[in-house]
Amino acid sequence: MKKILLSLLIMLSYQLSFAQKGSVTGKLLDSANNKTTLNFATISVFKGTDTVLHTYKLSDDKGVFKINNLEIGIKYRLVVNAWMYNIHRQEVIIQATQPNVNLGSIFLSEKTNTLNEVVIQSERPPIIVRKDTIEFNAESFKTLPSAVVEDLLKKLPGVSLETDGSILVNGKAVSKILVDGKEFFGGDQQIATKNLPANIIDKVQVSDDPEAKRRDPDLVAANVPQIINLKLKKSIKSGAFGKLYGGGGPRELFEVGGIMNFFRDTTQVSILGYSNNANKPGFSIGDVMRIGGFSRSGVNSTMVNSDGGFSLNGISFGGAMNGGVQTSSGAGANFNTITKKGIKINGKYFLGYAKTLIEQLTDIEQTRGDNPFYINTNSLQNNRNYSHNFGGRIEAKLDSLTKLTIEPNVSIGLARNAVDLKTTTLNSNRELANNADNLSRTKGNNVDYNISTSLWKDFKKAGRSLNLTLNLSQKNNLSDNFILDNFNDLTSNTVRDQWRDNDISNFNANINANYSEPISKSLSLNIATSANYIDNENALATFLRNPSNQAYDIAIPDFTETVMQTGFKTNNRASLRWKVTKDLNIQPGFVFNTIDLENKFTKQENIEQHFNFFAPQLIIKYKNLNFSYSPSFREADVRYLQTVPNNTNSTFIQNGNPNLRPSRTHQVNLNVYKYDTKRTLNYNIYLGGSVQNDGVIMAREVDANLRQISTPVNQDGIWQFHSNGNISKDFKSAKRQITLSAGYWGNYNKSYVIVDNVMSDSRLINGGPRLGARINLNDKFEFGETYSFGFNKSFYENDFYTNLNYYNHGSDTEMIIRFPKKVVWETNYRLQHNTQTVNGQNNTISFWNAAVTFLFMKNDRLQLKCGVNDILNTTNRRYVYLSENSVRDLRINNIGRHGLFTLTYNIQNFGGKVGGKDTMFRF
Repeated sequence: MKKILLSLLIMLSYQLSFAQKGSVTGKLLDSANNKTTLNFATISVFKGTDTVLHTYKLSDDKGVFKINNLEIGIKYRLVVNAWMYNIHRQEVIIQATQPNVNLGSIFLSEKTNTLNEVVIQSERPPIIVRKDTIEFNAESFKTLPSAVVEDLLKKLPGVSLETDGSILVNGKAVSKILVDGKEFFGGDQQIATKNLPANIIDKVQVSDDPEAKRRDPDLVAANVPQIINLKLKKSIKSGAFGKLYGGGGPRELFEVGGIMNFFRDTTQVSILGYSNNANKPGFSIGDVMRIGGFSRSGVNSTMVNSDGGFSLNGISFGGAMNGGVQTSSGAGANFNTITKKGIKINGKYFLGYAKTLIEQLTDIEQTRGDNPFYINTNSLQNNRNYSHNFGGRIEAKLDSLTKLTIEPNVSIGLARNAVDLKTTTLNSNRELANNADNLSRTKGNNVDYNISTSLWKDFKKAGRSLNLTLNLSQKNNLSDNFILDNFNDLTSNTVRDQWRDNDISNFNANINANYSEPISKSLSLNIATSANYIDNENALATFLRNPSNQAYDIAIPDFTETVMQTGFKTNNRASLRWKVTKDLNIQPGFVFNTIDLENKFTKQENIEQHFNFFAPQLIIKYKNLNFSYSPSFREADVRYLQTVPNNTNSTFIQNGNPNLRPSRTHQVNLNVYKYDTKRTLNYNIYLGGSVQNDGVIMAREVDANLRQISTPVNQDGIWQFHSNGNISKDFKSAKRQITLSAGYWGNYNKSYVIVDNVMSDSRLINGGPRLGARINLNDKFEFGETYSFGFNKSFYENDFYTNLNYYNHGSDTEMIIRFPKKVVWETNYRLQHNTQTVNGQNNTISFWNAAVTFLFMKNDRLQLKCGVNDILNTTNRRYVYLSENSVRDLRINNIGRHGLFTLTYNIQNFGGKVGGKDTMFRF
């Protein structure tokens, strides 16, 4: 409550600061034609003879403008800039007796010559709107000395940055960022936004993406991607940027790392290295994607946790992905260049290492008629993982309309994991039913090879295009799992010491073709087809340990089997796009899929699968509304076909099912997205869902000793629907920024639960609202607050299962103060609470971090950060969720309270002096 009152007080103070102010209104017209309004012209406001911009405004689509919050008794100078018109200047004084001044109609004369306009430097307008380009004057938007382009873009009206680093301009996605009209660092837009200093930018120009409009002539204006061109004050031909950091703290904690980039003309080289035992990533995911080169050479898999840890392509960059405490190290290099013939070449290599200690406590309550039962587990894991990633990309324009791309990639992973799992199962009276002690050691070696080739061909006829892709992949997963399992059901004790040798090999060859042909101005045909050849093998051999020689050489035939799956799949789609009106597009079509697979077993009869699938599809686009219906057809994963049970844990055994049928899914999506330029209001609503037949669920049996055995089976009528919405409003001025947002999310899942042959449909509903606000006062004070509330309810048709529900809410508070000069104070506080009381756990968890940073040298290049994390010493993370007929409560260990003192040096060298004692790096 205190935080909410504080937020309201700050916003009220902000509003009161504008009390007793005046305004100026007017309407801009063509002097030659008094009826022609001048839309989206810039009205810049200066105080008297002051050369510093006070505020600005754009005229609306009717030529009208209104400038609020002007002080009483002050003389203002208005400078009006409209494209292809001469500049208009006018002085205005706001009087207390008449605070709202209406200037009426203001007439501007059209330019009569083609010479470049002479603009007084002190009166450069913050924004100039040309026919197809919006141009921002960078100097009109003040930033901190250490600011980068991203900080500058955040201050521009109509520009917003998403959490993933993507950029929107007036609600439209930015497809490309250029520097002086050329691609920078392989076309990766975030390289420029997060690394180029803001103070070297002269202008920011925004225009429509002409390539997108050429490829899709029917693209509505609201969906046309944007291109940002950064005009530099001085042309950059070579330079370097990056950072070096190192730090330590109590409990022998440390972190060190460095990331450097060198570029000359069209060649770029980046290197990075890091190591820490503070349970954190060495760099942000954005740094690795941009500077590390992953975004240019391709990312096949991404994992991110709530504390900032992440991995890309199986390479951990620090921070335990599933909780725990981690020590991590990594190093890599990336190379980019463009040849004289315009061929883009990229190459990279990365090595990652992670050592993770995880202690996980789990409490599970399962409803089952009058006999519910409870499972408590304690898992202690020591995991070591090594990973290598080699990748590249070659992109060549064969001619002005044809582009060829080749992307090879090799990933190697080595896993060495040890797990001590203790399980206790209690009956409905909470009396001991069984317990188990399971020790396992896993040695895994994974190698993935992949090469992708794409040929894009545009034709001179607008709208006609052909795209061909070929993908070849080979994945080998070799694992040795040594298990010592001790199971006790109170009447007997079973000990099993075994080795499971599981070798999985997957080969896939995929070719895709997509052709578009305009039939008329309103009709166009699209044909897409893909063909897959697959060759998968899952070989499992199980051996018991020989007491005489301690070797695992006693074969177990009942737990040894090889499944080989080979065959072809095709996916064929055809659709006809009809442009009914300028705002309405309807695209009906059909889908025809085939599956022809043979599953070979070494110990049982082979199973052949031959299926055909035919269904309609539909896409409707009306202004900012998009609706789509699309069917799909997918065979069961080969791991579900393995007939040998997974007996690595005696309390929970999983069978295979070689008779699984392919699933049939019908997917619908509805999206409304709108950005109101005049009101800087952004809102969107999304609704998506699927209805699946022959989906895969787990049927479970619980024996007298409460041991569970599950088997995958097909089931019709599985529904999954999701909806979310968001609305946000920006208030931006030269020195103040406020963003208010509100939204919601919701899920509806209908599935089935089968336990002891008792089947019931289950419905899980969860969702809730969220609110957010952020205030930035001239970069001196920043305050952000988010609050979310959620409900989780499950319902069952059969009384054999008990309905479950709980509520949760959480808040995140962040505050940053930059005072006095060269000192930055920051703190954040997170609160999590839920009403589920499994095993009497604490339902409220708080996290509090705080730090102070001291800035040194020019542009704040040297920074000393003194931070304390988890001040309240919350040593675990807690997750509660509903699944099937159970509620699960997970607690995972965390590093707890710790402090770090970290010194960071930011390197920025853009065409300055070469040589001398002040030069740290040369290139």
